[in-house]
Amino acid sequence: MFSLAWSTIRARRGGFVAAFVALFSGAAVITASGVLLESGLRAGVTAERYAAATAVVGGRQAHVVAEGPDTPFAERVTLPADVAERVARVPGVAKAVPERTVRVTVPSAAAGVPVYAHGWSSAELAPFSLTGGRQPEAPGEAVLDQALAASAGLSVGDTTTIAVGSVPSEHRVVGLVSAPALTRQSAVFVTDAAAGALTDRITAVGVLGAPGVDADDLAERITSTVTDVPLTAYTGAGIGDVEFLDVGQARSLLTILSSSLMGTVAMVVLFVVSSTLGLSIQQRRRELAVLRAIAATPKQVHRMIGAEMLLVSVAGGVLGSLPGFAVAGLLRDGFAAAGVLPPDFTLAISPLPALAALLLCVLGGLTAGYFAARRLAGANPVDALGEAAVEPADLGTTRRAFGVGFIAVGLVVGTVVPLLVPGIAGMSGAAGSVLLLMVGTAMLGPHLMRVATATAAPLLNRSRISGYLAVANTGANARRLSGAVVPLALAVAMASVQLFTITTADAAAADQVEAGVTADFVLAGPSGLAPEIADAVRRVPGVRHASPVVRSQVLLEQRVFDQVEAEPAAAQGIAPEHVGDTADLGVTSGSLDDVRGDSIALSTAAAESTGVGVGGTVRAFLGDGTGKDLTVVALYANGLGFGDVTASRDLLAAHTATGFDDSVLVSTADGADSAGVGAALGELASKYPGLAVLDRTAFAGAVRDARDQQSSTNLIGNGFLLLYLVIAVVNTLVMATGARRREFAMLRLIGTNRRHVSRMMTLEAGIVVGAAVVIGTTVAVVPLIGISVATTGRVLPTVDPVVYGVMVLLTAVIGFSSIVLATRSALRGRPVDAVGAGA
Repeated sequence: MFSLAWSTIRARRGGFVAAFVALFSGAAVITASGVLLESGLRAGVTAERYAAATAVVGGRQAHVVAEGPDTPFAERVTLPADVAERVARVPGVAKAVPERTVRVTVPSAAAGVPVYAHGWSSAELAPFSLTGGRQPEAPGEAVLDQALAASAGLSVGDTTTIAVGSVPSEHRVVGLVSAPALTRQSAVFVTDAAAGALTDRITAVGVLGAPGVDADDLAERITSTVTDVPLTAYTGAGIGDVEFLDVGQARSLLTILSSSLMGTVAMVVLFVVSSTLGLSIQQRRRELAVLRAIAATPKQVHRMIGAEMLLVSVAGGVLGSLPGFAVAGLLRDGFAAAGVLPPDFTLAISPLPALAALLLCVLGGLTAGYFAARRLAGANPVDALGEAAVEPADLGTTRRAFGVGFIAVGLVVGTVVPLLVPGIAGMSGAAGSVLLLMVGTAMLGPHLMRVATATAAPLLNRSRISGYLAVANTGANARRLSGAVVPLALAVAMASVQLFTITTADAAAADQVEAGVTADFVLAGPSGLAPEIADAVRRVPGVRHASPVVRSQVLLEQRVFDQVEAEPAAAQGIAPEHVGDTADLGVTSGSLDDVRGDSIALSTAAAESTGVGVGGTVRAFLGDGTGKDLTVVALYANGLGFGDVTASRDLLAAHTATGFDDSVLVSTADGADSAGVGAALGELASKYPGLAVLDRTAFAGAVRDARDQQSSTNLIGNGFLLLYLVIAVVNTLVMATGARRREFAMLRLIGTNRRHVSRMMTLEAGIVVGAAVVIGTTVAVVPLIGISVATTGRVLPTVDPVVYGVMVLLTAVIGFSSIVLATRSALRGRPVDAVGAGA
C-alpha cells in the first residue's frame, strides 16, 4: 500500500506539494508555540548578584492555583527581618545573608541599566571584590561597581548624589568593586544600617551551604523548617527568578500567552490542513471513482489515502519542525523589543515541541484524509463516476445541519456569552467564536459560493465570453472554490478581530483618560516619588491640591463557572479628599470619599466580573500577595483608563516594594497663572533627580504608550499565525488554480483564446476575494460586538477605516496575484499536451 501511495504522490506532485506546504508551515508554527510554552515553564536568565549562593530564599511570588499556571504578584514579596536568623539555624546552612534591595538613581551616570542599593554584607553573594578603596563604614559612604563609577566619571574619594524616590542625598565614594558578571544592573553598596533605614523588610536571604551539601536537599530542608512564612527556596537556574523579578513575571506571562496561542494555533493549523487536503482529494474525484468502478472497496480506498497522508504528514511534520525553532527565536526577539521579555531571556530547547508538532500533523492529516474521501469511497461506483464528472448540486442533510449548528453556537458564544459571563471568560468566548463560525461557514461554503456567484452574475455577464465562463465555472464548481475561499476568509476574520479588538479598547481608554484627568499637571519619576515630594508640591504658590497616586496590580477572586479564580486587575491608590479636583472616574454609585482603610471602589466591569456591588465584599490579593477582604463603597465607569480597582493610597502603598508614589496629580487654584505654576513646578523638579512635570496631554500620551505595549504583545503573538494563514491561502489558491490545467486546455481547444481564459480567471478571482472579504468581515462582526460590549459597554466596536481598507487591499493582492500567476503558469505549453497529460 505504501508503494502505491508513493507512486501516486510522484504522479500527482502538484496536489501533494500543496498539502506538504500546509503541513510544513503548520509544523513550524506549532513547534515555535511549543518552544515558547516550554521556555515559560523552565527557561530564564543567569543569576548575577546571587551567583555564589547555594540557594536563595524569597517570598512566594505567585498566587498558587490548583489547575493551570500560577498567577504572579505584581510587587516583590518581601520577608520579615527575622527570617535570616531562622534560616541560619537550618542544618547544612553555613551562613544566611539578609539582602535588602532598593532602586536608586545616580544622576551623573549615563542612562542604561537600573541601579540598586544594597547592604554591604550581601556583597559576598556574587561575590563582589574590592578593586580600590574600602567597604562603607558610616552613613553617607558608598561603594560603586566599576562600570557604574566609570559611567558617572567617579573614583574613590569623590562625592556623588544618590536619589531614592527622587529625593537626593550626598554620598562619598569610598570604594569600587567588581563581580564575575553584572550586565542587567548596577550596584551601590552602603552600610547594613543604612540599607535597613531604607526598608525594614528583607528582599531575599542568600544561603551559603556547608561543604558537600546538595543545593536541592538544602532548599527542601529550609522550606520544611520555616513553615509559618510563605517562602520559596530557589536553586540553580531558578535563582535568576528571585534576583530579577521581571524574569519570573515574564515566564508566567509567556506560559499563559503561549498556552493560549498554542491552542489557537493547533486549531487553526488543523482547520487549514483539513481544508487543503480536502481540496486536494476533491480534485482526484475522477481517479477515485475509477478505482471504485474497477472493484476497489471503500476500505482499500481509505487505506490508500491514509498511506498517502501518512507519508506527506510525516515529511511535512519532521521537516517543518526544524525551522520552528528559528521562528521561536524571532518571536522571542519580537516580545523582547515590545518590552514583554527581558532582552537576555534564553529559550529552552528540547525535542518535545517538534514531537508534538509531528503528532498533530500526522493526526490532522489522517483525519482530514479520511473525512475528505469518505463520500467518494462509500458511494456506489456508478454514482461516484457521476460525481467525478459533475459536482453534486446539493449538500448532504447532515452537513447542512452541522453547518447551521456551528453558526448558531458561534452566534451565541460571540454575542450572548459576554453578556451572561462577564470578564475574561466572556471575552475569550467571544474571540473563540471565530473558529466556530468559520467551521460552520466551511460546511455551508458551496451554498454560500453559489449565492456569491448569483449576486455577481449580472455584473460579470457584461463580459460576454469571459464573464459567462466565470459565472458558469464558479456555479458548477462551488465545492472546489469554497475550499479556496475559506482560508482567505479565516485570515480576514482573525485579522479583523485582532486589530479591532485593540482599537476598540484603546479608543475607549483614551477617551476615559482624556476626559477623566482634570489635573492641570502631573509629576512622575523613573523609580517612584517619595511622600515628601507631594508635600513640597503643596507648598508651591498657586497649587490648590496635590494628590499622590500609587499604581499596582491586585488579584480579585471571582467565580468562573464552577471554579473560583483570582484574576489580575490594574489598581490605583488615591488620596480621596481631593480626588474630585484632579480626576473624574465617572462614579455611577456610591462615593469615592468613602475609599479609606479596607474600602475600595470597583469599575463597573470588575463589579460584573466579581458579582459584587456597593456594600459587598470582595476577596483580593494585593501587590505583594497579602490577602484581604475589601468592602466595595463605589462603582465607576472609567475602568479602562484608570484601572479596575481604586483603593486608598496608604493601603496600596503599604503593599508595594518601596511604598513610593508613582505620580502626583496637581490642580491649580482659581485665578492662578497656569504658566507660572508650571514654571514653579519645573524649578522644583530640578531639585529632585528624575522628576518630570507633564501636562494633561503628555500624561494621556504616556498612558496610551503603556497600552500600546500590551497591544503589541497580542499583535506579535497572533501576527505570525496570520502569516501562516497567508502562506496557506496562497498555497491553496495556487493549488486550486494549477489543478485546472486540463480544463483551460479544453477551453482553448474549443475556441477560446489565452486572453479569454486569463480574463475568466481574473473575474473568478474577484468572486473569490469578494466572497472572502464579505464572509470574513461578517464572521468578525459577531465576536467584535461581544468584545466591545464586554470591555466598553458599547455595542459598536471602533473600526479604523484606513486599517480596514489596507486589510481589504492586502486580501485582494494575495487573492488576485495567487490566482492570476498560477493561471499564467497553467496556460503554458500546447493545449493538446495538457489534455493528454490530464487524461
